[in-house]
Amino acid sequence: MSEVTVQDFDESRADELLAFLTRWSGDHPELGEGDIIRWQKCNRFMALHENRIVGYIAQIPHQFRYGARSGREGIEQIGWAVTLVLNMSDDKIRKSAGRGLLTRCEQNPPWQYAGVGMVPGIEKAYIRRGHAVCTDCSRSYARFLQPEKALAYEGKSLMYAPAIHMANALFRAPRKVKHGEVHKIGRFEPEWDTRWDDLLSRQYELYGKRDAEYLNYKLAQPNRNYHVYTHTDGGYIVFRHAIRRIGDLNLVKVCDLVGTPPARADLLTLAVKYTYDVGAYGVVAMGAASDRRTYRKAGLYISRRYLIAMSPTIKAKMHISFFDSDLDNLW
Repeated sequence: MSEVTVQDFDESRADELLAFLTRWSGDHPELGEGDIIRWQKCNRFMALHENRIVGYIAQIPHQFRYGARSGREGIEQIGWAVTLVLNMSDDKIRKSAGRGLLTRCEQNPPWQYAGVGMVPGIEKAYIRRGHAVCTDCSRSYARFLQPEKALAYEGKSLMYAPAIHMANALFRAPRKVKHGEVHKIGRFEPEWDTRWDDLLSRQYELYGKRDAEYLNYKLAQPNRNYHVYTHTDGGYIVFRHAIRRIGDLNLVKVCDLVGTPPARADLLTLAVKYTYDVGAYGVVAMGAASDRRTYRKAGLYISRRYLIAMSPTIKAKMHISFFDSDLDNLW
């Protein structure tokens, strides 16, 4: 059998790539949206077998900064490995392509390999490849208004639904802003950059940069409609209504959240209220483990670990959101 080779993506093969992603991305056909592929700023690699694309991966460059809480200064150049899609028709080709594409991302200086949202149970595979698996810095947070839908999507028994309904009644979600005022905006201004950086530095050990150029780029993602609010106490939130095309799932995603604890609690109430208004099944977010109390105050009391694979030389706890890890390109 001829070998699988890995090389930089050739733009002349864009049509072939989109057809490949649409066929083999399984639960995520949106990965084959040409508008998003063209918009996304990333390094792209393809695996070839007999001159056919049999695998693809993207690596998203993002600069992370050490905050005051870390006792360190400087930055880490993080390269998120995303959109790993493989031809599943031949097991040998699939494994060879997968290993080759991951190796290409791991050996792509100055970007240090990182991955998030890993399927539970594969931590050992990442550790064998020399990565550290962090389990205590990032969590997903949620509130499900229709828990039956979420349980069905996760493949879990509907017998848990009554307990979630009871918990919803116990952990009520505030509906009003309590600590200041909120303002809806359409874009971020450069003069706000230091404000966000100062807030993040005081609260987290390692965080992704937030400046107007980066945030406005994220807001320009095709086929997405974002709602953005700032808070007078210091902070902002970005959320959107996300309807998954495969499977019955209709959620509000909190894509990014920065602010003082009172501001974040207030801003989250906007996302929860919007969830009720549009009849979504629930609201979900990613945040630091240290923010658990803030999310609970806002009614997002369901919390679970979100695994991150990263360089073992990074000892600080990494705070990430959907925007940071580029997971918001999914449905």
